[in-house]
Amino acid sequence: MGLKLPSFLYLMSCDVYYASYLDASSTPSQDLIQDDFGNIIGGVGQNEFGESVKIWGLDRNERQSYFNVMGTVNLQDLNADTAFTYKKRLNGRFKYPSDPRVDKDGGSHPISDILITNVCKKAKLLGAPDDELQLNADGTPIVFEVMSVDPFINPWGNIEYYKILLERADDQGLLGGTQ
Repeated sequence: MGLKLPSFLYLMSCDVYYASYLDASSTPSQDLIQDDFGNIIGGVGQNEFGESVKIWGLDRNERQSYFNVMGTVNLQDLNADTAFTYKKRLNGRFKYPSDPRVDKDGGSHPISDILITNVCKKAKLLGAPDDELQLNADGTPIVFEVMSVDPFINPWGNIEYYKILLERADDQGLLGGTQ
């Protein structure tokens, strides 16, 4: 019989996006940067500056998650922008067996290809909208990049949940109009 964790540990939900890259079989579109002859500039999966071109797609709404603002415990150096630094980072957890690195089809993704957004407190009443917790000044959900994912293993050797560290993305337009 497994250990029953308190329900407050999974009061939230979030949207999980994964990146795919341009490849040789991609159909040309207005999103691809091409030269005058229709060739993709910078090689496969790169723009004209050599940067990777990621196409973000919503994989799922994770309903068994929990997030809190990162605190200052065990941090060595505190500086003048401390408040800003900690407000842009979140600690979180995804309830086992939902590994944030694995999409709904079973494919694995590196943490650099994962975005989390739309962090909400789940509605208590059916049919009521979720309460959005992390919003930009214009009211759009904050986009977070994944900094680390670690399984939390209990004393019996079983995974209880996945610990996740998020940092506010510098570019809040990564998902374009898909939020």
